[in-house]
Amino acid sequence: MANAQGSLKVTANGAEYTLWVGMSVLADLQEKHGNDVLEQLSPPAGASPAWMPDLSIVVDLFLGALERHHKDAADRWLVDDIISQNADVFTALMGASLPDASKEKAGNAKRPKAAA
Repeated sequence: MANAQGSLKVTANGAEYTLWVGMSVLADLQEKHGNDVLEQLSPPAGASPAWMPDLSIVVDLFLGALERHHKDAADRWLVDDIISQNADVFTALMGASLPDASKEKAGNAKRPKAAA
């Protein structure tokens, strides 16, 4: 489940893990996979139902997301377990770390004007 800080808690192999994607993780992904890395994770227009993103980017995303809170445990096998044991975790992680900026947030709403 996502929380206000943009992290996502998941369970794998009976243990709880906190995934976090911040600017450092995004910067590492850009350096390794190019400035359009986020676009590479989204299906292009007209993509077939069998389309999937570059899985090396997905693995690197999850490794980076684990690193902040679980550096010693983070490896590709744990990434496999998290993904296989948590349906829709990729979508949930992206939603937690990159919230839809077009949606109005309560903290940014304008205060109502006082009655005259």
